[in-house]
Amino acid sequence: MKILLFFMVLSFLYLTSCSSDSISEEELTPHGFKCEHYIAKNGEKPKPAEYVYFHVDMRNGDSVTYSSRNQGRILKIPMPDYSNPASKAKPSPVMDALSMMSIGDSLTVYQRLDTLPRKPAGYENADELAYDLVLLDIKTANEYQADMEQERKVQQEKQNETIARLGDITAQVAETVKNYAAGKLNEQLQTTKSGLKYIIHEQGTGKQALPGHQVDVQYYGVLTDGKMFDNSFQRGASIKFPLGTGRVIKGWDEGIALLKEGAKATLFLPSDLAYGAAGSPPAIPPNAELIFYIELEKVQ
Repeated sequence: MKILLFFMVLSFLYLTSCSSDSISEEELTPHGFKCEHYIAKNGEKPKPAEYVYFHVDMRNGDSVTYSSRNQGRILKIPMPDYSNPASKAKPSPVMDALSMMSIGDSLTVYQRLDTLPRKPAGYENADELAYDLVLLDIKTANEYQADMEQERKVQQEKQNETIARLGDITAQVAETVKNYAAGKLNEQLQTTKSGLKYIIHEQGTGKQALPGHQVDVQYYGVLTDGKMFDNSFQRGASIKFPLGTGRVIKGWDEGIALLKEGAKATLFLPSDLAYGAAGSPPAIPPNAELIFYIELEKVQ
């Protein structure tokens, strides 16, 4: 879903739009969009076919509806050439504003929504859409291709690390399941009043996880026969949720609250602290005890 949102926003920023009417009282982009410059370095401006690296926030008044920073992305787009008289294309407000920026500049450019065929979702009652822009870098096409190749190498290395890590965790969990079934973990197990059993493998040194705090958790879940039903390590992304608000199963809300940021633990959840008599078909049968290896990555 996040990937789809990213490409939808990218298309919206890059595709042409109707030009705005001139407003003589305001600072304007080359094609007449109202803008406000906050930082102007007065350096080199991007040329057609060069790539602009930038951050953008899309705002409806004070409400941010999209942020490339929050998505963890630097947008990278080639500058089109609008100087060809034969071309009838007009730039979007974002591309028009970027054409007048230099590295380190920041500005806001506004798009009047009555210039669009229809208003975007979330802006039904708004008159304009604001784009807050920061230009981070300008690269040639060759420099951009070199950056993409380096990113591909980094992604491949991360993927290889994930595969290796997943193999180690799979083996560790399998050993835990075997020892649990054989009663070899009884001396290590701690049990709460609710019946939750747990082993803390590594004590965290960060914040205590408390109800209401946002937590980031990596997990590997199995049945007591060792069958894996879900894990976040394979996806390469932790699960984030507010602790103690019922957003997850009861055993997680209770068990994670025993930990500090950085902790690694295994939780053994009786069915009433997991999915109960209903189970969670097809992966989790009714009345199933569940075992979770978890790593508490962050407490906010």
